Amino acid sequence: MSGVHLEFLRRVDDLYERVVGSPDAWTDAALEEWGVEIFAGAETPSRDTAREVRRCLRAAKRLRDFWLAPPEGVPSDLGDWRTRVDLALGIRAWRPVLGVAQVGLREAPSEELFEETKQRFREVHGVPWMEGLTLAEWMEIEARW
Repeated sequence: MSGVHLEFLRRVDDLYERVVGSPDAWTDAALEEWGVEIFAGAETPSRDTAREVRRCLRAAKRLRDFWLAPPEGVPSDLGDWRTRVDLALGIRAWRPVLGVAQVGLREAPSEELFEETKQRFREVHGVPWMEGLTLAEWMEIEARW
């Protein structure tokens, strides 16, 4: 199932990028359709995964609303989509994305999900997580708890 979580992460990143790039194209209906389509795959996501993805969708709506009418003085030509996400919501946009990675790591650990979780943890918290450890070492630590 780790592939499902990785796909969710990629699709949420894509959604955020598209929403901050063209907020006027993302009506409530378009966002709702995205939410239906992401869960239309062959595997039904766990309740925890679905909850985090829905939180990402709510963040996308807030991103859209921010960029439809940005506050006075906010530059409209910020190059990188991640910067636009940070400017609009900051880490509140990235927490549920980290949540998707963490749930995926618990449900179906893989090297790629482990690396994604490490990267996204740093983005949200500004500090490294499990730096220098391998997935096997992390799993051994988790098994002790």
